Amino acid sequence: MSSPTLPVDAAHGAPSAEGEKLKRALGTPTLTFFGVGMILGAGVYAVIGTAAGEAGGALWVSFAIASVVALLTGLSYAELAAMHPRAGAEFVFLSEAAPRWPAAALTTALLVALSGLATCATVSIAFADYLGGLLGWDEGSGPFSAHQLVALALIATSFVIAFAGILQSSWVNVLFTLIEAGGLVLVIGLGVGSGHFGERALEVPDVGALGVLAGASLVFFSFLGFENIATLAEESKEPERMIPRAILASIVIAGVLYVLVALAAVALLPPAQLAASATPLTSAVEGASSHAGTALSVIALFATANTCLGSLVVTSRLLYGVADGGALPSLLAKTGRTKTPYVALAVCVVIAAGLTFLGEVPVVASLSSLASLCAFFAVNVSLIVLRRRRPDAKRPFSVPFSVKNVPLPAVLGALATLGLLASIDRRGQIVGAIAVVVIAGLAWIATRTLRSSERATSENAR
Repeated sequence: MSSPTLPVDAAHGAPSAEGEKLKRALGTPTLTFFGVGMILGAGVYAVIGTAAGEAGGALWVSFAIASVVALLTGLSYAELAAMHPRAGAEFVFLSEAAPRWPAAALTTALLVALSGLATCATVSIAFADYLGGLLGWDEGSGPFSAHQLVALALIATSFVIAFAGILQSSWVNVLFTLIEAGGLVLVIGLGVGSGHFGERALEVPDVGALGVLAGASLVFFSFLGFENIATLAEESKEPERMIPRAILASIVIAGVLYVLVALAAVALLPPAQLAASATPLTSAVEGASSHAGTALSVIALFATANTCLGSLVVTSRLLYGVADGGALPSLLAKTGRTKTPYVALAVCVVIAAGLTFLGEVPVVASLSSLASLCAFFAVNVSLIVLRRRRPDAKRPFSVPFSVKNVPLPAVLGALATLGLLASIDRRGQIVGAIAVVVIAGLAWIATRTLRSSERATSENAR
């Protein structure tokens, strides 16, 4: 089976003239802000309590381990994105690694898109939760309650900003990311001021190694988002150099912040109390400052809004890239005056808005995580395959520590991803397996239809 025709230079992954439809406006700092903003999001505010219950005072070790695991896959994304700097990201990587299996590339891309839109829907609902809590309103019920309308309004506002252009979206992202990071710095500052900061760092964990590893598997999901930088390759000024730097820098910056936040959280509140709280970071800071809890709730509004905007931006670029590669309708690859893939963006908005009507379904969040992990596994394997099949290909960035041209970080990243997939709750695994089968079936039909169409066109040309 032949793969969809990609408008790229097969040797160097350079965009063709046809592919130059997006505006190259992003530098390393703005790309890094996109990555950091997507990683920080609102996930750490919820997961840190559960992780504290597993890791105890060694919570910071769990975050350190999770950051290293994220870095393993981040290195694979960095090398592949530098080789093939296209908006299609995972779709392009798998198309290059397994050209005979185009359905696998399309399946992975659609899973990543579903993950992004599920994230967008989830955080828009979380935004409405935070706003309702701050204003003390009665959320009501039904499809057109105030709660639902606020979630939809956030998605609509994000659409307007994203439609305005990548530069405008990046300005908003930079501002909101600084506010997000400010919330974590507030937690760190209060922890340092408590006089107990770092006391538990030198303690022997009473939960054992398994507890620390269990905590690491939980907090790993707070690192999801760095991979989205790869979809902005066609909008970066020098993607071969800037994309790898931004991916790795975003993981390191988030990792340092998370480790310091973990040390601060257990300094402000014992791990058992963190685990018992529905809002662990808010509970941790309220004892040190009467206004800090409200401040964190306000900051959470910016965190969720930033994640909503970022998810729409990167998912629309992914769909654009897949369509530009010929595996989805070409209409999705259309760009307007602002150099924005507006059709793909509109499709993303409609789907994300539809998912909000499912409400706060935990399975939706699990599905998002499972889809991302499937993509991580596929990307790590793709790098290993391309290293073996095309050892002499140009690599502007190369993953270090290889044995017989097999990158060890990619091998470890693939194995770690399989372990994390096993840690997802059973219901999430079942729903995820069903989603994978359905999407794979649709992808197989689509690629066979494409192949038949190409064959018919070729025969008519004769």
